[in-house]
Amino acid sequence: MFGALMYYDPETDEFEPGMAESFSSEDGRVWTLKLRPALTFTDGTPFDAQAVDFNWLRLLDPQLLSPSAAVAKSITWEVVDSATIRVTSAEVNYQLPFAMSEVLAFVGSPTAIQEKGADFGGAPVGAGPFTMASWARGTEMVLNRNPTYWDQPRPYVDKLVVKTIPADDQRYNALQAGEINVMSVTFDKYVTRARSAGMNIVETPQLGGSGFRMSSNGALSDPDVRTAIAKLVDGEQLIAAIYPGEPVADTFAPESSPFYDPEARWLDQDVEGAQKLIDAYRARNNDKEVVVSFITTAGSPLLNQQAELLQAQLQRVNGLQLDIQPLDGAAFAAALTSGKYELILSALGGAHPENLYKVFHTNGASNTAGYSNSTVDAALDVTHNSDDPPTVNEAYKTAIRELVNTTAYRFWRPAISRLITTGSIQGVESAYQYWFRPELAWVEQ
Repeated sequence: MFGALMYYDPETDEFEPGMAESFSSEDGRVWTLKLRPALTFTDGTPFDAQAVDFNWLRLLDPQLLSPSAAVAKSITWEVVDSATIRVTSAEVNYQLPFAMSEVLAFVGSPTAIQEKGADFGGAPVGAGPFTMASWARGTEMVLNRNPTYWDQPRPYVDKLVVKTIPADDQRYNALQAGEINVMSVTFDKYVTRARSAGMNIVETPQLGGSGFRMSSNGALSDPDVRTAIAKLVDGEQLIAAIYPGEPVADTFAPESSPFYDPEARWLDQDVEGAQKLIDAYRARNNDKEVVVSFITTAGSPLLNQQAELLQAQLQRVNGLQLDIQPLDGAAFAAALTSGKYELILSALGGAHPENLYKVFHTNGASNTAGYSNSTVDAALDVTHNSDDPPTVNEAYKTAIRELVNTTAYRFWRPAISRLITTGSIQGVESAYQYWFRPELAWVEQ
């Protein structure tokens, strides 16, 4: 409904123009954002530099609790003319274009935002390829083609219907029955079935994988406790039970990734070594038992089974207990964004490595775990300060190696975005996580 200022292409690792024609800099600190001329929102008001300014200033309102506020605070900007904004980063940051594709990317009509107030979220007004026709929350959203979209003849389709179907098997049955045309999938078995049925598969590796993020507070601030937990996780058992036949993530990045590093490998299982570490911690803390909570999402039998397996693995040592806390979607999101967790189900998300900075740098916008490591910070600072790709990639590897060594994050299943489409649907390209850009899709008649 909004259209992004810029788009990130995970296939080429490049940023592409969107609602903005360009976002450029000569020194990595002062940037120029050039908007497409004569853009309008669907309410007829101008999509211009003043509209971008209004939306970015809105992110800074502490009452709105925007997760994008941290990034907005790291820059200043000024409107140069109706189509130009000069952006100045507090520090050199060659990764700032990523913000234009996600956290600062989406611009709503200032007129509609001011007129609708809190109701804007249920009836948004943008300048993107589609407009909202109806929304049955938790069930279905219907979007109509925006006839005034700047990139004609896109979007090619007249209507986009987004259906919420939680279970893979139900989604796949709906796909086979022709009730839906595109589905996201989490299990390889459906990809295999779809290939056999002659359907199209779009796969894109994502950063990280399915596992947990670890808080840096309380007992989990102690290296012995963190290492003990790392030594107790049995990824092979988890995959065999929950995702049979699928690969196990032995390293942070797969061999196909530019960030692959054989040294960034999860610790081998070592129950005896873990017991010694927990004993040492308890000896320093009045023999107090270590009780750690694990927050997962409620309502999924498979995730419940995963949590119970993890609980059994960690409780193979005396003095360590795992308390499973399943939460509904809203409560889970609140826990993740507020940092009120010890271990929490997490897939990190996204394909761009700037997510590592967001989540694990001391000043990262999404560092809700309170993780702070000078080696990681120094390496991730290089990714901002350098515009030399080999130097940046090596810095990412250094950061990843330290993240693994300190058990900041542990996963056992590689993250891959998979989309299945029926044969008549073309132009589906992976974008963001488990999603695509529908304005690029078309139907073969």
